[in-house]
Amino acid sequence: MLDNVKERISVTATIVEPKGGVLRTKKRVLTRRGVLWLGQTCNQRCYFCYFLNKISNEEHPEHAFMSIEKAKTICKTLVDFYHNTSIDIQGGEPTIYREILELCQYCHDIGLYPTLITNGIALSQEGKLEQYRDHGLRDFLVSLHGIGKVHDQVVGAPGAYGCITKALEGMAKLGIQRRINCTMSKPVVPLLPEIAQKSIEYGALAVNYFAFNPFEDQKAGIRTHENVPKYSDLRGPLTEALDMLEAAGIEANVRYVPLCMAEPRHRKSFYNFQQLPYDTHEWDYESWMWTMMYPQRMRDGGLNPAYRIGVGSSRLYRSDCFMRRDAYQMNPLKGRIKYGTQHVLARLEAAVRGRDVLYREEAKLRASVDCGYKYHDGCNGCAARNICDGFHGDYADLFGTAEAKPITGMPPVDDPLHFIREQDKVVEVEDQAWAM
Repeated sequence: MLDNVKERISVTATIVEPKGGVLRTKKRVLTRRGVLWLGQTCNQRCYFCYFLNKISNEEHPEHAFMSIEKAKTICKTLVDFYHNTSIDIQGGEPTIYREILELCQYCHDIGLYPTLITNGIALSQEGKLEQYRDHGLRDFLVSLHGIGKVHDQVVGAPGAYGCITKALEGMAKLGIQRRINCTMSKPVVPLLPEIAQKSIEYGALAVNYFAFNPFEDQKAGIRTHENVPKYSDLRGPLTEALDMLEAAGIEANVRYVPLCMAEPRHRKSFYNFQQLPYDTHEWDYESWMWTMMYPQRMRDGGLNPAYRIGVGSSRLYRSDCFMRRDAYQMNPLKGRIKYGTQHVLARLEAAVRGRDVLYREEAKLRASVDCGYKYHDGCNGCAARNICDGFHGDYADLFGTAEAKPITGMPPVDDPLHFIREQDKVVEVEDQAWAM
């Protein structure tokens, strides 16, 4: 396969190098990126969307966009309290937020470099990209979930593919930094190499492939054998896509897929919850836990006080914040989750042992408690057992866990960075001081 990869790669778009440039590193540090959900209003209806029920229900308290004042307060808290240096702004679809340009400029001005996670539809309009470029935007993270009619079908919006390709071409010509997200639903899997090819043509800095897992309010029935691929079926096309991207010098990341599904040369690109906070383009667990609380995602009402994961008196405060968050936390298949006392204590005790340890404990809880990940019996003999989440609980309910192929022939690994430290990661020049 590797011998044919370079023959698959061609560049047809006129590429301008992004202004400011980027660097690459193998150093792994905890990310300083935050996240903001403006509201679940969107001009697409992707069937895999974590927030589909909120987007479809206009009466949902998270559906409508929040005020610009509330959004700015959240952003200022991410800088002043959590010391974040960049932010992913998303909706719904942030490009249809009325004050989005003002918000981008505000974030840039306070040292919180903004990324928009976008479907690209509104960006296909003449002159739109220039406006973002002139209002402090650092880059776009573009959601490309197929090719041609498959993309339109998956996102529930006829003509969406034409818009997104026009937007990507415009970004390339203007030298605006762009990265690409792709959710690997079943119709998309055969197209993964073509999506890699498009990413190469449009000069993407990085490509993220996501497993189709529910992490928010997706209800039972959305995920079926018709739209969720088996990991063993996506392995071949995904491997080809990763080989293409590596040959082209483009960073590639695979989210939430068991490590045993990766070819050995691509394990460095697979990110489970334990690896996630060491990707500088992913979200800081501490500030993410605050912004994911419901008051920070609703149009109406005030904000929960920011809190740190620490020791002493902050323990009780942190426990209270968890309980308030948990009162709203939803599991798509099993109703409400209420964390037991042992889970709250595990998070608190981890705080005493240091930030990296805390984040690892949080990662394990997200996998086992929030998402119900499961292991196959064969996983007990896998060298990567301690740094891999296993199979998402919902996936295991659909397909079981018998696809597990234990990694053998090497000593057991207990360092989440063992594989990913071999990956060259993109670092923007503004982040050089802390990321490199």
